[in-house]
Amino acid sequence: MTEWPVGVRFGGLGGQGLVTLGAVLAEAGALSGLRVAASQHYGSRARGGATYSDVILSAEEIDFPHIIHPDVLVVLAQEAFELYSPGVDSRGVILADSFFIKPSGEQEVLLIPGTRTAIEEAGNQVAANFVMLGALVGFTGLVGEPEVKAAVERLVRERFREVNLKAFALGMQLGESEGRWR
Repeated sequence: MTEWPVGVRFGGLGGQGLVTLGAVLAEAGALSGLRVAASQHYGSRARGGATYSDVILSAEEIDFPHIIHPDVLVVLAQEAFELYSPGVDSRGVILADSFFIKPSGEQEVLLIPGTRTAIEEAGNQVAANFVMLGALVGFTGLVGEPEVKAAVERLVRERFREVNLKAFALGMQLGESEGRWR
């Protein structure tokens, strides 16, 4: 059973689709009947600099719409891992793309082959972000697969939907294979 609220941070570099992931998760949360707050932070460089997108999901009202210590960090770049992993809640978890991340420290880190799966199975490296979103949903069960698919239909450009939905499904399998969070 999920303890609400849950703060999710997507961390990476500008251009990796983190804002899109945050929007899709927030929309899926709303479609699931949860209360949602979302925000983004861009580094000083629009492309290539560390950035993050935060989503708070809750069954109750959200009093403060920003995350201080994320419960879950989904991270797609080493620079972002180094910046954001120290702030993860002590009971939290980090899902890291094993193609780019070399963990350090004693935090629980689940290495997910996001980029490798996107290249080898989805046929598009750019879809690695949706592999990681699928891994998050499969591992945590925070929102349902139908709600994510509906959010993708509403928010993702038509020409990217098919590959992103395929990547999401592959990521769901990866996340589910890790067991269940909390």
